[in-house]
Amino acid sequence: MHGGGGGGGINDGGAREISDWREPKDDEEFLQASLLVSETVRHYNLRKQGFFEETKWNSSSQMLPLSLQANGSKSDIRSIGHGFLRRFQNPTIFLKIACDGDLLLPIIVGEFAIERLIDTLRDDKEVGSQNQVKFIRNLMGTLDYEVKMSRITKRVINTYYAQIFLGKPAERATFSVDSRPSDAINIAIQCQAPIYVSKDIVLKDAIKIVYGTWRGNGVKTVYDVSLDSATEGPDVLAEELDLISKMNTAVIEERYKDAAIWRDQLTKLRVNRHDF
Repeated sequence: MHGGGGGGGINDGGAREISDWREPKDDEEFLQASLLVSETVRHYNLRKQGFFEETKWNSSSQMLPLSLQANGSKSDIRSIGHGFLRRFQNPTIFLKIACDGDLLLPIIVGEFAIERLIDTLRDDKEVGSQNQVKFIRNLMGTLDYEVKMSRITKRVINTYYAQIFLGKPAERATFSVDSRPSDAINIAIQCQAPIYVSKDIVLKDAIKIVYGTWRGNGVKTVYDVSLDSATEGPDVLAEELDLISKMNTAVIEERYKDAAIWRDQLTKLRVNRHDF
């Protein structure tokens, strides 16, 4: 387990273990996410410089294009400010959660983990030896397997856990390998596979980005973070996550009648959402 850091992020961790062959279940319990490449790289560079104010390197070749994000997806999050990034004193990976609101999930990782990810993003041909992630990607190709997806599955105390799902290209059946989130994210980027995050994690740990105008110049920038719901209209995601939390709590406390009520309400909410 890696040491914690500022900003309230949760650590990268989890032992590796191979699970049985199966088809992934509970798709509705996960939300797709994408790597915030620019923010992750900016944080990496800022941290190396001791979080001094950004200078010309901010727009230099050291910055990576947004097109490098997982699955070619583009982030809806606008520029995140220096003040926000410096809240995270340890190496951190930033994920954007695919939902109506601007939700961000910071994951604190180790030094080697962030270096491996940066190497992957830069695809540095001058690196003397292949890193572990590239080796796994090439091995999968040799064995005629592919990475189907990576999932950030749960948090235990202050450590996240993840799974990488592998399978044959033309088959639905998969097997999963337990992994550190940093490895799962890195492999997904390498193999252009989707990344998913448990809705329970989103409910508990995701940060809602709040935008404002800085000094009247009309440029939108992040000035604060909160876990508040949207200010206009119902926040369907928050309602769904709240029902999931209540249902899980009822099961843990063995209040099965209450759990059934929350489950039925959750099912009704999802049916109504899909009807629109």
